[in-house]
Amino acid sequence: MALIAVMLILPKALPAQELGVENNKVTELILAANTKRPSSKILQDAAKLPWPQNVEKMAGAGAVLVTDNYAEEGKRVELFSLNAEKDYIPASILKLVTAMVSLEVLGPQYRFQTDFYLDPDDNLWIVGRGDPFLVSEELCLIAQSLVERGLQAVNDIYLDTSYFEAGLVLDGTTYTINPYDAFNGALSVNFNTVTYLIDKKGQIVEYDQFTPLTPITKQLAEENRPKKNPRKVKEYRINISESPLLAEQQAGQFFSAILSKFGIEVNGEVITGNALPAEATPIYSHANSHELQELLAVLLEHSNNFMTNQIFLSMGAEVYGAPATMEKGLQVIYDYLAARGLDKLNIVEASGLSRNNTITAKQMSELLAVFEPFRHLIKSDSEGAVMYKTGTMVDIQTLAGYLIRPDRPDEPLSLVILLNGSYPNGTREKILEALKAHFIPNEDSTNS
Repeated sequence: MALIAVMLILPKALPAQELGVENNKVTELILAANTKRPSSKILQDAAKLPWPQNVEKMAGAGAVLVTDNYAEEGKRVELFSLNAEKDYIPASILKLVTAMVSLEVLGPQYRFQTDFYLDPDDNLWIVGRGDPFLVSEELCLIAQSLVERGLQAVNDIYLDTSYFEAGLVLDGTTYTINPYDAFNGALSVNFNTVTYLIDKKGQIVEYDQFTPLTPITKQLAEENRPKKNPRKVKEYRINISESPLLAEQQAGQFFSAILSKFGIEVNGEVITGNALPAEATPIYSHANSHELQELLAVLLEHSNNFMTNQIFLSMGAEVYGAPATMEKGLQVIYDYLAARGLDKLNIVEASGLSRNNTITAKQMSELLAVFEPFRHLIKSDSEGAVMYKTGTMVDIQTLAGYLIRPDRPDEPLSLVILLNGSYPNGTREKILEALKAHFIPNEDSTNS
């Protein structure tokens, strides 16, 4: 069909950006070390100091650790260490842990599924199983597949979301409309956010033909009009922040609208809170178009909290059975670490959204050694000298990754930077520059 062809050419999935505001109560012990924010000039002066005073001065009470896993066979050698065994809030570098565990527990080729059934009264049942990337493109593929299977009309649309614990709200979620602050759920569409436009007449209109205006989208758009300029022409993308239940209802309404666009008549309403009846007949099981390893590359690039915690929760349900809970997801991570002789981490959710997560540079470095075969999933700098993931919150600058030595590209050094407190913007990057200058041979030294 022409509709689906256009959809695949012009994808509209927009992963959430890395978080940037405070959420939970700040851990006073960790943040108290740097109470006065130094000026940018102080940072510039510190960066000019000789090694290693430059890094020590810039990092202050923070942690920096560079480790060579290949210096001696079977032994890891710390090349530079500062406060490596102190606890810090990791922010989004914690996503590397979740990604690493999921690759083993679920497998790189794992595909999330969403199942569809019809009951004897021609009601459509949609059973969510935690797909973190159930975006508009996937819904179009689903609708097309249902049409091909002869589905022409349904009465009510029932949502079975029992695969996740009802009303689940993870630590760090603060009910804001920011996309990074979205609820998780067994059936979640477009990262549990809504996207729409306000046109020149001040009217709320569809973002595109594949992102229909549901009643909930219209409601949220009206409630969140800019107060200073309510008719401002702009594209808006906001989080469904009222409750997990409203997010589920939005998923149902969105499904209903997409089905209608593909010619499937919906004669009833969206109904939540019911379990799939025994007499329902399976008509289609949709496997996401993307394998887990592809989804991980997306979530790490865009630091998508929602996707990370969807995978985290799904791992718990996969290993310990539904419904998915925070406790089951954490147990899967603890099991993984214990099996490899790694220290148990102090974490309460898996994306880094919570300020109650803590980690040491030494722990993170050990985890990087295990993640190393999958380092291609994280971004690199323009020179290809560093592959890394950052974490950013108010008063949090972190980075974890690898320094790539040109003479030994398959034997990278692992590096961790953990800064909690008042630092000038860009301190993390200045420290990284100093580490690169010291540990990566330049072209002249390589050719001499």
